[in-house]
Amino acid sequence: MNYTADNKFDWGETVKVKDTAPITFRPGEIVSVCGMAKTDSKVLADKCGSHIGEWIYTIEYIGGSDVEIPEHYLEKYF
Repeated sequence: MNYTADNKFDWGETVKVKDTAPITFRPGEIVSVCGMAKTDSKVLADKCGSHIGEWIYTIEYIGGSDVEIPEHYLEKYF
């Protein structure tokens, strides 16, 4: 994983899946960030619906399931 100062969210942070996210990401859910990586290949970008250079976060839902989601589908939760 490539960690740098340009990631929007930090490990362990509580965030919200944007209401505009695809249904497979469970829009509106409050989740926890449990991993992150910068997309560095077309294969990963295509798999996650992102683009090369975008951060992909592993998020955990209440109940313990997790998924990899592009940064543009997440927002700060206050």
